[in-house]
Amino acid sequence: MILSERFNYPDSFYEKSIYTLETALSTAPAYKPWASLDPGPAASVDERYEAMPELTKQIIRDHFPTGLAPNHADIEAGLLNDEIEYTYTSGTTGDRVINIWSQSWWNASEKASRKLNANTAGLPYPCETAKLASSLNVGISCEEDLPMSSRLVGETLYLNEKINLIQWQSRHYKRIINELNDFKPVILEANPSLLARVAYFATDNGLELYSPDAIIFTYEFESAIHLDAIRSVFSSPLISSFGTTETGFVLQSCDKGLLHQNTDFCRIDFHPLKDEYGGPELGRILVTTFDNQWNTVIKFDTGDLVRLHPSGACACGIHEGFIADRIEGRVGNSTFSVSGGLVTTYATDRALYPISGIRDYNLEQRGSREYELLLMVAGDHGSARESILGQARMALEALYGEGGEFDVKIMTNILPGPAGKFRRTSASFDFDTGRLFV
Repeated sequence: MILSERFNYPDSFYEKSIYTLETALSTAPAYKPWASLDPGPAASVDERYEAMPELTKQIIRDHFPTGLAPNHADIEAGLLNDEIEYTYTSGTTGDRVINIWSQSWWNASEKASRKLNANTAGLPYPCETAKLASSLNVGISCEEDLPMSSRLVGETLYLNEKINLIQWQSRHYKRIINELNDFKPVILEANPSLLARVAYFATDNGLELYSPDAIIFTYEFESAIHLDAIRSVFSSPLISSFGTTETGFVLQSCDKGLLHQNTDFCRIDFHPLKDEYGGPELGRILVTTFDNQWNTVIKFDTGDLVRLHPSGACACGIHEGFIADRIEGRVGNSTFSVSGGLVTTYATDRALYPISGIRDYNLEQRGSREYELLLMVAGDHGSARESILGQARMALEALYGEGGEFDVKIMTNILPGPAGKFRRTSASFDFDTGRLFV
């Protein structure tokens, strides 16, 4: 559902919604079976979208490469002319998908999203940008240490060429800090957990960091623990950007901290959780993309849980489109209380956040009542470690319920998964995500 009773949309948004749907149903091969489900022009555009199924990664795989091409776009010609290319998503091996990538469309989507925050709206696009992420997600991969000149592409400096944090030594932290201070980017785009590691290193070693005009977070869930660490060494405004390889830039936070829809480039349909699992204000979003002449995405499930803003207004002055309070983590990273209630990554993060000394964590639910929490803590802490362990157990018991078995350990390091991203919370058993939603 589009939630038009809560949020405001311009006429142009509905016009794009109709055009995109009708073009996909009539010209893109993957959507041909959907055409029989369309109630037709007599129905409202929202009713027509409501009648459509969701686009899954399996459908994209089954119909690659031409299945999502609108207006019979010639994919082979686009590849030969360098207008498009093939690209992999950065998900886990089982979730990875090859997509048709249009750099010009991606850039236009990103440029439009920058208007949603007062701190980036007036900045030039493109501009000098430094990026800090796993090289599995973005940039250049190399086992050897690359000089800065080999990681500077146009106006973009890729600060990291390693695929995993385990490869970072003191010299890499120092290099990242020195390059930030020398390059002085207008924007620093970062994986928050990696930037937090840099912030911890700077704090521990008394090093100062250059503060760019804006720091934009992407790639993963933002832990409140890491945000505090980053704020301790940077004075830059912190901005959240949410999107996917398939959908481009979907939501961006404004200077008041709320997430706003990039209405020029996407449609968002909201699918709430059942009341017993946290609905109706918490749910998943299904994204439709606009104006991509090579790839039409209709109601793609991003896999994330989004908390609605209670009203259609925001103090920043943007009153158009979907507004969210926050992203609470991925559906697939949900865990469950002893009584069976859904616990989001955000809820776990907020439970652990007040415990001084925690620098990183990973929680895995092993069974209906069994939980393992791995912690990374500051320094040696000595006797304080026992206090941290005790506080963490108490926090988990308050969140997940009495009767749970909580195995809490302190580790020297916590590493990301095979895709280069952290799963802060997860269940080691399979569960039917479909049963969670209305």
